[in-house]
Amino acid sequence: MKRKLWALALMCVLALPLVACSGGTDAQKPAEDQSEQQQPVEQQATEREITDMAGRTVTIPTEVNSVYCAVPTGEAMVATLSPDKIIGWVNEPSAAAMEYLPENLASMPVIGGWMGQQVTANMEDIITLDPDIIIYVGTDGTLGNDDVPDQIQKETGIPVVCASSALERTPEVYRTLGDWIGEADRGEELATYYEIKFAEALEKIDAIPESERPTVYYAENSDGLATDPTGSSHTEVLDYCKVKNVADVEMKSGQGRTEVSIEQVIAWNPELILCHSGFVLADDIMNNPQWADIQAVKDGEVYTTPAVPFNWFDRPPNVMRLLGIEWFATVCYPDIDIDINQEVKDFYKLFYKVDLTDAQLEKLMNQNQLSFE
Repeated sequence: MKRKLWALALMCVLALPLVACSGGTDAQKPAEDQSEQQQPVEQQATEREITDMAGRTVTIPTEVNSVYCAVPTGEAMVATLSPDKIIGWVNEPSAAAMEYLPENLASMPVIGGWMGQQVTANMEDIITLDPDIIIYVGTDGTLGNDDVPDQIQKETGIPVVCASSALERTPEVYRTLGDWIGEADRGEELATYYEIKFAEALEKIDAIPESERPTVYYAENSDGLATDPTGSSHTEVLDYCKVKNVADVEMKSGQGRTEVSIEQVIAWNPELILCHSGFVLADDIMNNPQWADIQAVKDGEVYTTPAVPFNWFDRPPNVMRLLGIEWFATVCYPDIDIDINQEVKDFYKLFYKVDLTDAQLEKLMNQNQLSFE
């Protein structure tokens, strides 16, 4: 019996090194695993610094899912770039405009904005909506000296980025905004199209002889008796179409518009009158006896700017100005090689993802039939 117990004890002693070795190996594994788990994991940045088009350094989120545009010009661009990211309007879009815009934009709250000297924005509403960034658009001549973006940013605590409203910089703005809000591919697509079509239109306009360029009066205000001169940010489309703007008036900044008398317009005697549809329609002038002796009225050369979903010319100056140039070029130069119907269809297909019917196309071209309420 003692021998059996001694043998059993010996077996246990001999087995101890094996168990110790085996246990030691297993004990080391969790330590190694724990060491691996403790290796530092690189955190993805949630913010980045950008330099906006006013030269300001702004820290913005790396992922932007919501945008508020402080001026209508920005809305028109973001509506074609990434409409699902717009969370509020400066002004309520018209029923006519909503026919061509995504349905979700119809339910967005109206919170006002900054329009020249007119400010209608509600700061509390902006803070409540809490967009990832605020987009502020202005002219190249004023952006660098405008303290409004910094004021908005200070009062809301939300990053404000500035972009240019200059027509020729539209492709650059598409690429820049596309990068800022995470829509680089879409921004590049729209920018490339804009560059090509803009260059083509200007090349065809430049080929028109000087002798064929009409004199034009740009009618604004409800009575048509206000206008802007050549070189104004409000007459860029006219300038690119190389017409002769008859308005010999003061250049005003901001909202522009210099009031004139009917006697001045009669003295200028333009060959063509272009009415800004936000103020006055062609029919208003054609049916007004005090305009009857002006050459444009006698010849029936009075037109209204198309304005849906955003004005093709101005107020706000926006991406639709490419179509404004193409359309007005066909008005001023009937023989120019621009198929305006096809250009409009192509533009709406790409920028608004809308396949225009012939009825819609006709309605877009005849603004006297539209309601802008």
